[in-house]
Amino acid sequence: MANVTFPFPFPENLEILLPEMIIALMAMAILLIDLFIPKEKKGVNAWLAIIGCVVAAAVSVNVSGPEPLTTFYGFFVMDPFATFAKLLILLATVFGIVLSLDYMKEEANMGEYYSLMLFAMLGMMLMVSATNFVTMYLGLELMALSVYVLVGYQRNVLRSSEAALKYFILGSLSSGMLLYGISFLYGVTASFDFVQVGEAMMAGSSDIRTVTLIGMVFLLAGMAFKVSIAPFHMWTPDAYEGAPTPITAFMSVAPKVAGFVVMMRVLVDALPALQHEYTVMFTGMAVLTLAVGNIAAIAQRNIKRMLAYSTIGHVGFVLLGLIAATPDGYAGVLVYMTIYLFMTMGAFAIIILMRRDGIQGELLDDFAGMSRVRPGYALAMGLMMFSLAGIPFLGGFWAKFAVIAAVIDAGHLYLGLIAILFSAVGAFYYIRVVKYIYFDEERVAFNFSENRLIQAAVAVTSVVVVVIGVYPEPVMEICKSALVGLI
Repeated sequence: MANVTFPFPFPENLEILLPEMIIALMAMAILLIDLFIPKEKKGVNAWLAIIGCVVAAAVSVNVSGPEPLTTFYGFFVMDPFATFAKLLILLATVFGIVLSLDYMKEEANMGEYYSLMLFAMLGMMLMVSATNFVTMYLGLELMALSVYVLVGYQRNVLRSSEAALKYFILGSLSSGMLLYGISFLYGVTASFDFVQVGEAMMAGSSDIRTVTLIGMVFLLAGMAFKVSIAPFHMWTPDAYEGAPTPITAFMSVAPKVAGFVVMMRVLVDALPALQHEYTVMFTGMAVLTLAVGNIAAIAQRNIKRMLAYSTIGHVGFVLLGLIAATPDGYAGVLVYMTIYLFMTMGAFAIIILMRRDGIQGELLDDFAGMSRVRPGYALAMGLMMFSLAGIPFLGGFWAKFAVIAAVIDAGHLYLGLIAILFSAVGAFYYIRVVKYIYFDEERVAFNFSENRLIQAAVAVTSVVVVVIGVYPEPVMEICKSALVGLI
């Protein structure tokens, strides 16, 4: 018998893939278990998903070290940067599952719902550990396809199906743009690896510059869609309003973390030769994003649409860290996403607690007079709104301070001033919610859900926002130390 030799050696360091393996196995297990448990006990799917996330987080910390480790011939990396991003994504997913506990009691197919959340998270985890465009794209599409379905999960609700269809069509277009940009860069450099692409572009002649610029524009445009950067933001308000509220909360944070983390890897490793060009491109997009997000939010009467435009505005602030292109700027991006996670999840937790017969808790009028009936929830919502507005000294203030200070230090004073201006504009619609809560007369009967876990989520996020506002140094130091492996 002839000896058969495998053309590649067996991959080393496979243990760094354990978190992804755990999530993939748990997602498939939930689909199977859901077939054999009665409807009244299907809530166990949520607990299995939470256990999977907690175990994956513990394993991620355990297998990560101070030095980057790669597997699958360098296609996948585990470093402090990826580990920190994965912990944020896992935490956002746990919050999303907790917020779904009451919501899903009225819905069918719980197993599919939680399995899709885990598959979406798996795609994000692959994205943040990607070292080349192939792995990045596989993770991105796994995330996107899962989120498309989650947005349209309420098939009997017209706005949900409409939002999912719009999101899918525009998302497919953006994926095509992304692949088109990757093909240009591959054609010039003959590599999909971020570092090799960057090195080839640095050593390349001026003859290929036009081709690389075209590739960069299409690549960054495709990535901009995934994180709601204007003018590629048009899907966001409809998708946020149409999706189940827990999915809106999940979409507001987890995909944004994954998108910005992989964007930082691409900019630092693959596009250093085009830093001036992408800085100019991002500058225009940041100003437009800040303007669209903060001005359009003023006209919204539905709080989910308001928070959708708010998300767009916050993405404009996060872009400032990428424009700075310094260690402080990249650390500012991580600080912003960390604090934004707690602010957003806290706000959506209160919205979900307000959901009851005939009331979705989505209109601003639904919040009128809340302080007279439930002062605790009113205080928590006020804290979230003030923090999102960047009022000192709450967590949101330091998130904005980190990126604005970084972009000013990098020599873009005018951008810092524009950001401060739009922060003041954004404060109007956040404070308007507080005005409804504390100064308007009650317009609907308040009958909050008494789910203890969601109430705990409100308490935890409120405490974290206040503690970070008073003592931000630990979070900032952790985010700076997480940059090992990126720069």
